[in-house]
Amino acid sequence: MKKTTIRKMVLGVTVTLGLGMLFSGCSLVSVNPERDSAQTMMTIDGTDVTKSNYNNALAYAEMYYAANGTSLPTGSDLKTMKKQVFDGVVQTQVLAAKAKKDGLKVDEAAAKKTGKSSYDSIKKEVDKKYNSILSNNNTNDESFGAYMEDNAVTSAYADKCLTAYTDSVEKNPEDYLKTSLGTVDGTEVTRGEYNYHYIGQTLMAYYTTGAALQTDDATMKTTNETIFKNIGTANEMIKYCEDNNIEISDDAIKTAQKTLQSTVDMFFSDESALSDFLKNYDLTVAKYKEYQKQEAKGNAAETAIKQKMIDDITVTDAQIKSYYEKNKNTYDTSTVSACHILTKNKDLSDEIYQKAKDCKTKDEFKKVMDEYKNNSEVTEDTDLGSFNRTKMVEAFSNKAFSMDVNTVGGPVKTDYGYHVIFVYDKKDGTTTWEDNKDAITQAIKDEKGGAAFDKYKKKLTDGLKVDIGEIKTISEEYVDTLKSELNVKVNEKVMD
Repeated sequence: MKKTTIRKMVLGVTVTLGLGMLFSGCSLVSVNPERDSAQTMMTIDGTDVTKSNYNNALAYAEMYYAANGTSLPTGSDLKTMKKQVFDGVVQTQVLAAKAKKDGLKVDEAAAKKTGKSSYDSIKKEVDKKYNSILSNNNTNDESFGAYMEDNAVTSAYADKCLTAYTDSVEKNPEDYLKTSLGTVDGTEVTRGEYNYHYIGQTLMAYYTTGAALQTDDATMKTTNETIFKNIGTANEMIKYCEDNNIEISDDAIKTAQKTLQSTVDMFFSDESALSDFLKNYDLTVAKYKEYQKQEAKGNAAETAIKQKMIDDITVTDAQIKSYYEKNKNTYDTSTVSACHILTKNKDLSDEIYQKAKDCKTKDEFKKVMDEYKNNSEVTEDTDLGSFNRTKMVEAFSNKAFSMDVNTVGGPVKTDYGYHVIFVYDKKDGTTTWEDNKDAITQAIKDEKGGAAFDKYKKKLTDGLKVDIGEIKTISEEYVDTLKSELNVKVNEKVMD
């Protein structure tokens, strides 16, 4: 799990919103400041927490934007930000109350000093905008200064509480990892499975884009659906093998697991580095590899099913002949050896051809090549050596293979320009469909069996019934538990 610093969650909440939004200035409230700040935003064991905490947290958020040269977001983005700030204040207050109830200690004087320093710093950064931002959020300098110091203390207690809880979970994470986050076709998806696959999505994002996995609502919705469907698909593949007596060998699972591990090894220099990373998700290396083996089993099952579908394809001679005719060049091992002179100037290519057309030997053609090699409009003059039909572009290849040995052809137009060609050797490698029967049979099986498998997998995946619950961070889950213990009542209407 990630031990989120609560101060950052409350005071720096806007960091999580991304800076790609449309911004504009916004006055958040316009009522009597004293009366507004005195409203109760929550109670903890009967003790009121006033809205002044929320107003000052919003003021800090607006200052954060101002210090970075941007305005607050608007519309639904502003609503989202306000809710995040509100939730951050609630979490901080609840965790701090639990810390005090349990007798946890912090250096309050040091925390207040940190808060005072943050207050002085942000006030200086926003400069002339400071008073207007306070006014926008129904607060004042005295209230904001006191909040910054008090919140630093509250955050220190909250950090202490969350650290104690996360440490206890790390010592015995099994219950946490077994928590159900939803179902796929009625089968539970546990927190441990989810965390394992979320790590995979994170590493894949870094591998493909070089950047972290995005955590906006739309991306997370897609990511979570992908994770649940991947888990469900693997489960169904394994079940299909069991129901149809398709073997998933231990060697196949080991091979699949090595492939998965090779991706992990690209990101972590050794097992110690991996272990440190996995602590963020309450996984040990051993537990991670347990989940990895299960994913590998699913991958091995997928490979086995696909191979079975390929093996079950029946191929006739008529299909082989038809395939051969459509792909004849693939099975033709004939080669041509040639030199060429290439230019993008059509007139120059005609001139070169006229000089070279009577060449009967490679040496004679080389003299023409030497004559034009320093011409700035000649882009290439070289001996291409031996090549088959598929190595060169089609127009060039067709011309070269149609020529006799020791003759000149061209100019031949391709995307590269105009080629004057001299063929100095040819080797016949023409084959029949019978010569390639085994290879063609396998190609047809792979093509048809692969298509059948893709159709099966798509139907399977599309048909999965996914029910994803609310996926919360460990701090959010813990705070939800504490709300009951501490008799917390939250008044979200103060955000209106």
